[in-house]
Amino acid sequence: FEPAIIRGGRVTLPDNFREIFMYGGYYSAKLADKFTVVSLNTNLFSAGVRDQETQRGYAVSHLQWLNETLEAVEGRVVIIGHIPPTLSLYNLYQKKVAKVSWRLEYFEKFRAVFQRHHEKVTAMLFGHEHQDTFVVEKNSGIDMGTFTFPSVSPVYSGQPSYCIAVAKKTDQELQLKDIFTFHTWLDYYQTLKTEPKFLNYRSFGEILHLKELTPGDLHNKSKNIIEESDEMRTFMALKGKIYQGRFVPMISQHLYYCYTTNFNIAAFIQCIEEFGYDGKPYIVNS
Repeated sequence: FEPAIIRGGRVTLPDNFREIFMYGGYYSAKLADKFTVVSLNTNLFSAGVRDQETQRGYAVSHLQWLNETLEAVEGRVVIIGHIPPTLSLYNLYQKKVAKVSWRLEYFEKFRAVFQRHHEKVTAMLFGHEHQDTFVVEKNSGIDMGTFTFPSVSPVYSGQPSYCIAVAKKTDQELQLKDIFTFHTWLDYYQTLKTEPKFLNYRSFGEILHLKELTPGDLHNKSKNIIEESDEMRTFMALKGKIYQGRFVPMISQHLYYCYTTNFNIAAFIQCIEEFGYDGKPYIVNS
């Protein structure tokens, strides 16, 4: 694993890399001057873990490490992980259930760490949901945003997809310029009995008319979901096309808006109640 991370010497790892990774499955790696990737083991924060007592020691240590790492790092940081600190979009779509992905205790600690060091964080990229979307929440005057990427696996009724994030580095900044989704119609190619091809399906920046994907700009675009603007209709259209030929229940623009602008269930419920939405999902608050 370590040689794969180093990639022929172009990546600088901390001296305690092996110790930290073997202990908790997380690490940091300096990819370039003043550019560091911090990889989280978000399974430690999951609301689905049954042995909470054992989990807690590892989770708290992980968050302490994250705070110390962000405090010490120079330049900009991209945070990556598997389970996003958001509501489960999969559960909203498939089961009409509003369910947290992280335990609230760890999410609140994580948000506090982020707010302390947000000026260093260029982007936070996650997976798990098998769909490409974003969540941006305004809290205490700070925009906190995450992206989730789709899966190349066809499980959970999906078609294989993957994303590439494009960033521009200057002497002082690292800007997230765009995210491109590549997609294949697996069912179609299986019918033809030919090798599937991944095609460039969409660009976040092009659809949303943004030259840079900043949390503030994305939050402003979320408001257009309610207005059903052309750009947000195009953005949400993928949710239907990505599951071509397979029945997947959709959610209303009100639910999707509340999902993309809130990280926790209390705020999500308040959001949908403000709309007078009568299709409230079943609430699971772990």
